[in-house]
This record gives sequence, structure tokens and C-alpha cells, in this order.
Amino acid sequence: MGKTRRYILWSFAKAYLLVFLPFLLVVSLIFVIQLSILSSRVNLEFRELVQLFGYMLPEIFFYTVPLSLIAALANTFTRFSEENEFIALFSLGHTPGKVLRFMIPTLLLFTALLLVLSVMLYPQMKQKLNHFKRQKIAEATLNISPNKLSQNFGSYHVFVESKDANDTYRNMVLFNQGTKGAYQLFIAREGRVANDGKRFTLTLRNGTGETSDPKKVENLHYRELDIYQYPRNVYQSIVTSREYWKKALHDKGRRGKLLYLIFVSLTPILAFGIIAALTFYNPRYQRSLSIAVIFITALAVYLPAAILQKSGSVPLFIALVIFLLALGIFLLRRRVLRSF
Repeated sequence: MGKTRRYILWSFAKAYLLVFLPFLLVVSLIFVIQLSILSSRVNLEFRELVQLFGYMLPEIFFYTVPLSLIAALANTFTRFSEENEFIALFSLGHTPGKVLRFMIPTLLLFTALLLVLSVMLYPQMKQKLNHFKRQKIAEATLNISPNKLSQNFGSYHVFVESKDANDTYRNMVLFNQGTKGAYQLFIAREGRVANDGKRFTLTLRNGTGETSDPKKVENLHYRELDIYQYPRNVYQSIVTSREYWKKALHDKGRRGKLLYLIFVSLTPILAFGIIAALTFYNPRYQRSLSIAVIFITALAVYLPAAILQKSGSVPLFIALVIFLLALGIFLLRRRVLRSF
């Protein structure tokens, strides 16, 4: 019994790695392309690129693990059928039910892994990723280049003549066009930008300014002048996964996303019966249909998942889970347990 279980699981593991590793590479490349698009907007160091990719890993694994599992199960059972290995196992006294039960612990482990990735890690990594993107994009507005027009610091249009090695700007001009004739104009010999974690500060030194409203114009001379910018929604706190999903109680969109993640996480259990029923066959009377089985099973899982994400309906979620489980059991009894 132990040797048979090890042989089946080892065959499945080899098939899984042959599918998972190339699929992981392809999906990772897609996410790397997304990073390259972001890096074209802001300057990212290699360390920051690695950090961002780490935030994406739970989502990458969540996309690759279920589909790889479906393909590996279909390929493993198809090979066993094509090479008459199921018949050999049955001749040794193993029933189809026993052979299938060998896979149950592995499927439960995959389900637990997907639930951890989706329900626990996904919200944390998603918040950190969005926070990082917002902060870098906001900081990108502070990279003021010398002799370049159409640059902004908050509501001010900025022009800089030069920038030295210490990140000090030389000969700056700032202009803010207000409403109804009001405006602000500042000229400074030098300036620096600082980020204290809550706001961005542009400090101007040794300059003059002019402000106006419909009634008067005022001139000023200053030794040091601070202009603040508070980027909107940049410094949001990162909540726990429980607090993140608690919003699903009254937010249909968040609830739909949670139901989608849980439903896809149950793929190992929901898809197992369907795959086994369609890949247990006698090669003398049936041809290999592994590609069709993979497509049908993926459609049977991801189409209802997409509907759940759209609807956010808990009763529909329960109904779909029960339906797919019942369908798998029905097909197993009709096509496998009665025939072998």
C-alpha cells in the first residue's frame, strides 16, 4: 500500500513540476512587464524591484498553482490510463476508490496552501504593493529636472536652472495661478526637497516673492520659505487580513473578491472528481482527451468564480460548491466506480 501511494504521488509530483515551472515563469514574466511599466514612470533601484516582485509572489502563486494542479492531475491519470497502469493497480487488489483516496491528503494540502495565499497573504501583499506604488509615484513628482518645463510641486509650476551633486536646486522659479486674478510667484537662489514620512517639503532660500488677490499685490523678501505638499492617499495604514476582509460584510465588491479567492482555492477538491471521471478509461475504447479535460475543468472552476466575483452572493457560492462536488461524485460513480 505504501509503495503504491508513493508511486502515484511521485508520478503526480513529476507531472506537476513539468507544468508548474514553465507556467510560473510565464506568469512571472507578465508581472515583470508590469514592473517595467511602473519603472518607466518612476526610478526604481534593483532592490526595490526585488521588493515589489516579492509583494507579487502570493498573487503569482495563486494564479499558477490551481491551473498547474488541474493539468498535472489530468496528465497523470491520462498517462496511467494510456499505459494500462490503472489496470495493473486494479489487478494488485487496489480498487478505484482506494487509488483516488491516495490523492486526498495532497489535495487538502494544496487547498490549505491556496487559502493561505488568498485569504491571509493576498490582502497584506496587495496593500503593501499599492502603498509602495502610490509613494513612488508621489515621490516621482519631486524629481524636478533642470531646464525642463511643465513640472509641478503640488499646485505650483516649477522651473529650475541647475541641480548640484547634493540635490540642491539652483535658481528656482515657482508660479501658482489662482482664481479671479490671484497668483503667487516665488524666486529663490536655491531649494531642497525633503520627505519626513508624512509630507513633502520644498524649502526655498534667499529669494523674493509676489502674491496678489483682486484687491492688492504684496511683495516679500525671505531668507527661508517652506512649501508643503500632502500627497493624497499615499500614507495609508496597512490593516490586518481580518480587518481587510471585514469590509466584505457591507462592500459587495470586496465580498465578491473574497468569494472568488475562496472558490478558486477550493479548486483541488472541486476539480478532482471531474478530472478523475474523465481520465479513467480503457485505451482500447477511448482516446486521450487530456487537453480537452484541462480546458473543461478550468472552465468549470473559473467561470463560476468570475460570476461569484461579479455577484458577491454567498448563497450562490454555497450552491456552486455543492453542485461541483455533487457533479464530481456523480461522474465518478457513473464512469469509474461502476466500470472498473
